[in-house]
Amino acid sequence: MSIQIRPVSPDDWPQIMAIQAECYHQLSPEPLSVMRNKAELAPQSCWVGEVRGVVLGYLLCHPWRAHQPPPLSQPMMALAGEEEFYLHDLAVSARARGQGMGQALLDQALSHASRSGYTRLGLVAVQDAPAFWLRQGFTPAHTLKSLAEYGDGALYMERRINDGPSACAALTSIPMSSR
Repeated sequence: MSIQIRPVSPDDWPQIMAIQAECYHQLSPEPLSVMRNKAELAPQSCWVGEVRGVVLGYLLCHPWRAHQPPPLSQPMMALAGEEEFYLHDLAVSARARGQGMGQALLDQALSHASRSGYTRLGLVAVQDAPAFWLRQGFTPAHTLKSLAEYGDGALYMERRINDGPSACAALTSIPMSSR
């Protein structure tokens, strides 16, 4: 499977929303207006992964305050700090799971964050995702806010940019023309 990573375009939103609905079963999907808001505030750090022209995964990221995840289902008026590169939402369709889509999207984020001068990534792992993020070099970290809105078992995690299994690949594996 040849995965292409490229920036989110306006035509991608129906596929992104379908993937979100497919993937999230323990918490309510965020509304389209909220998802678009993230891409509007940080268009250079929101990507889709596609195979043969079909979007099968996406990753929405943005600068944010460390240890203070943004609220869910609410548009952001502005980006609140640049202490960390925050991975807000990574989702991969069942049709592409286990085929490197999530890794390709994460590698793109790592490469972008490194080039942009970030030293840390942050995220909230939801549903069954903590094990995936642990394999990617993320570790549990304290947070300054409640994660109740993220669902049972939600876990704030962080990773230093140059730590973990993708550190070398992140700087060389994904061409900039992708996403």
